[in-house]
Amino acid sequence: MSYDSAVFSKLRSLALDSKHKIIVGVDYGTTFTGASYVSSRGSGLSDIILISTWPGPSRDTETVFKAPSRIAYAAENSRVTTNRWGYQVEPGMLSYSWTKLLLDQGTPLTQYDDSTLETASQTGILKLPEGKAAVDVVADYLSEVYQHILKTISKNITEADLHITPLEFWFTVPAIWSDRALDATRTAAQRAGFGESSLRPMDQIFLISEPEAAAVTALKKYTTSSMGGNVKAGDGVLVCDCGGGTVDITTYLVLEVFPTLKFEELCTGIGGKCGSTAVDRNFYKLMSDRFGDAFDNLPTKRKSPGSEFMKKFEIIKRDFGNSDEETTFELPLNMNVANPDPEFFDEEERLVLLSSADLHSIFDPVIEKIVSLVRQQIADATKETGKDIINRIVLVGGFGDSEYLRKAFRSSFGSTGKITITVPDSPQAAIVQGAALRGLEGLQSTTKRCRRHYGFMWGIPFRAGIDSELNAYYDSYTGNKMVSGIMKWMIAKGATYTSNYTNTVSVYWPHDENSTLRKFDTFYACDQEEAPERREDKGGSHRFPKRILPSNVSTAVYTVGDIVVDFSNVDLATFPSKVIKDERVYKLDYELKVTVGAREGVLKFEALSQGQTIGQTSINFSAAKYY
Repeated sequence: MSYDSAVFSKLRSLALDSKHKIIVGVDYGTTFTGASYVSSRGSGLSDIILISTWPGPSRDTETVFKAPSRIAYAAENSRVTTNRWGYQVEPGMLSYSWTKLLLDQGTPLTQYDDSTLETASQTGILKLPEGKAAVDVVADYLSEVYQHILKTISKNITEADLHITPLEFWFTVPAIWSDRALDATRTAAQRAGFGESSLRPMDQIFLISEPEAAAVTALKKYTTSSMGGNVKAGDGVLVCDCGGGTVDITTYLVLEVFPTLKFEELCTGIGGKCGSTAVDRNFYKLMSDRFGDAFDNLPTKRKSPGSEFMKKFEIIKRDFGNSDEETTFELPLNMNVANPDPEFFDEEERLVLLSSADLHSIFDPVIEKIVSLVRQQIADATKETGKDIINRIVLVGGFGDSEYLRKAFRSSFGSTGKITITVPDSPQAAIVQGAALRGLEGLQSTTKRCRRHYGFMWGIPFRAGIDSELNAYYDSYTGNKMVSGIMKWMIAKGATYTSNYTNTVSVYWPHDENSTLRKFDTFYACDQEEAPERREDKGGSHRFPKRILPSNVSTAVYTVGDIVVDFSNVDLATFPSKVIKDERVYKLDYELKVTVGAREGVLKFEALSQGQTIGQTSINFSAAKYY
């Protein structure tokens, strides 16, 4: 048999095996990005292959299974002719890092978020190239990652096999991500080449939350291995994913370990934008406070993430906590300081000097936020179950490599002996392994807890003695007196839901023949524990008249985006209608179905009328400012 016929035979057998696919986990992080893959014929965690070779020079063997989430454009760097990414970005190049944080635009900072995020953009750290939005830069970076993943897989199965084998991509995303950020992540991935395309029509993209991916790996390991002590049915396991940009905490109740692993979310998860990059931002602030213009006016490429200066700080950051001895740390930086204090700067050697006390001041505010988040989650779990249910904390994510953070966890939560603190081998890899395992075995939390309230604003019949006349209006089709601005909550924060949970609301639009058949319904959310009954619209809306604001305006409800329902191809004769003031008005009755927890990872909407799907709907996410 010749080589060509052998290849053809293999391709044919693969093509006939329509169920065969390759599952790829992608962990696009604020600071590093990793990927893993496994054949759908694989038998479990041991078959998952971590991509451990990345382009560019890298002597840092500890993180070689991940590449820096960094891109430098050829147009802005004269010494290169093509875009550089990951380890290819050399110190001195103008590059872009931490862009992932910019995908979550306009989400108000919470008490657990790093307050320096607001000032970071002013110092040029969280910046974007001219003419590009965050989603553009992320797409440019991920397109390089995509090509590298394909090249790596093709080395194992040949390009011909790869061409006809569907790829199922599981992208990990922070559980605290807003719906807009989830949509932006998915959009960037699609533009980068992931998922369905004309060349690869069978490929798909799904999203999985980072703590759930970590839980899948950790629970799989701790229920099949005695390393770290076995997890058993009834255990409460808190997964704390400490990444570069975000900290995500979700708690799971183990329901069953044999014959199959089953677990569910125990209470509403919690998180904040206070990952390891917050330590970097505190360091930048210390440098700015200490050296002023001498540091502030340095070229960005000399002090930005990936510079020699920050590479050295990265080593110091990771090792800090391994020794209790007071130490002075040295960081080379070519900086002209007028009358420098020799305690802080060695002018002759051009060295920035940091004391152990400096490191404590940089680390402690971030550690305190993370510990506070974990305490809150433990309290929520105890309240939910009426007992001390959490007996294990699993620490994962890149920041999980920090010995200082591990010590803080052991002293804060492990000292009583009631809670076991475990850190998996390679905590950075746990998430990307779990993403692939989710696709391979379908392992997932049987139920999840909704992170926020979701709903619509609509009008209901006016309630005398309850509703204000300021919010009254008359329905243009029925003539009935109504009250506007009432919230119809489709799912509540903390509510338990399963995959593809759907809820349907019946609505209608009065439609005259001069109006557009593209209709808009605004979708809202609320992060508070109790959602209000109404949401005032300061400027009036497309649906309700402008009105004077009462003094008790609710600011807790915010806009997610506009749901677009297109009736352009609908036969208006199928709807009720009547003539009002010499004009025919149609009553466009329909049901709007919202799906939460879809595998695609984003909110899905469908408009249905008279048993027919009359419009697949999409959502235009609200534009908002960057940090």
